[in-house]
Amino acid sequence: MEKARRLVRFLSGADLNGLGLGMGELVDILEAAFRAKAAGGVAMPPKIFFHRDGPRFYSAMVSASPALGYAGCKWQSGDPDNPASGLPYIQGLYILTEDATGRMRAVMDAEWITGRRTAAASALVVRHLAKAGARTLGILGCGLQARAHLEAVHAVRPRIDRCVCYDIHPERRQRFVAEMTGQFGFASVEGMDGPEEVARNADVLVTGGPIEKDRRPVIRPDWIPAGALVVTIDYDSYVTDEAIRAVDLLLTDDFGQIEDARRNEGKFPAVDRVDATVAELVAHGRGARTSDVQRILAFNLGIALEDLAVAVELLKRAERSGAGTMLPL
Repeated sequence: MEKARRLVRFLSGADLNGLGLGMGELVDILEAAFRAKAAGGVAMPPKIFFHRDGPRFYSAMVSASPALGYAGCKWQSGDPDNPASGLPYIQGLYILTEDATGRMRAVMDAEWITGRRTAAASALVVRHLAKAGARTLGILGCGLQARAHLEAVHAVRPRIDRCVCYDIHPERRQRFVAEMTGQFGFASVEGMDGPEEVARNADVLVTGGPIEKDRRPVIRPDWIPAGALVVTIDYDSYVTDEAIRAVDLLLTDDFGQIEDARRNEGKFPAVDRVDATVAELVAHGRGARTSDVQRILAFNLGIALEDLAVAVELLKRAERSGAGTMLPL
C-alpha cells in the first residue's frame, strides 16, 4: 500500500487515444457533470488566464467535485504561432487527485483533453439549443478544433450534414475541405471567401479562431440569420458588441468566469446580461429555445469541471486496461 501511494499513472496522448473514449460518450459525460454543477458542491474558482507579449497565453484551471470523487488542475499554454515551428497550438498537463485523501492519481496530456472536451462542450450546447431543422454547420478557423467539432456535432445532431468554413490561411481552409468532405456524415464541406458568407449560411456557427489579447470582432448582427445558434470557443474575440446585444438568448458555461474575465482582462464589455448557464440549461431547462427564429449566443469559455469529468473517465479506463506508465512521485 505504501508503494502504491508513491506512484502516479502517466498517460500520454497516445495512451489516451487507445482508451476508446468516443465523442458521443464525452458529450454525455459533460452533461452529467453540468447537472452535478447545477446541484451544487462543485468547487471551481475562475481560471487564471494571461497573455505574454504577443499572442501566447498561459492558463491554470482547477476544480473539485464530490460527485466525481476527484479534484484536478490543468496547466497549459497556447500560441497560434506554434504550428509553424512544429509545436501544437495548445500544450499542457493535467494532474488528477483523489478528493477524499489528496492522493495524486494521474498526470495526463492536457492537449488531448482540451481538444476533445472543447468540441464535446459545444456539441452539448448544440444538442439543447440548435433549432429542430438545423442542417448547416459554419466554422470559423480550420484547425484541430474544426475537425473535432465536425465529429462532435455529428454525434448529437446527425441531420446536420453540411459544413461551410473559412480560415484566414487559404491553404488551411483548402486542406480542411479536402480532408473532411465525407467525414462524420458531412457529405458537403465548402470553403467560403470570408466570415460573413459562413455566418449567413450557418444554422450553427462555431467561432474557433485564436484567443486574442486585443479584440478584433467582425461578426455583425445582420450576419446572424433568424434561428441561428452561435457558439464561441475563443472568448470574446470575434462577435461584435452590437451582435452580442442583438441576440435573443445569451448563455455561458460559467457566469463567474465571464465576470472574472470582464474585471481582470477587460473582456465581454457588451455582456450586460446572461440568460442562463449551461448547467441551468441542462438541469432545469432555463435558457432553452422557445422558437425556431430565436438567435442564440453561447460563450463556451471552457471550464475546469469539463477537464475533471473527462480525466476521471480516462483514469477509470486506464486502470481497467493497465494503460500508461507508473511513475514514482
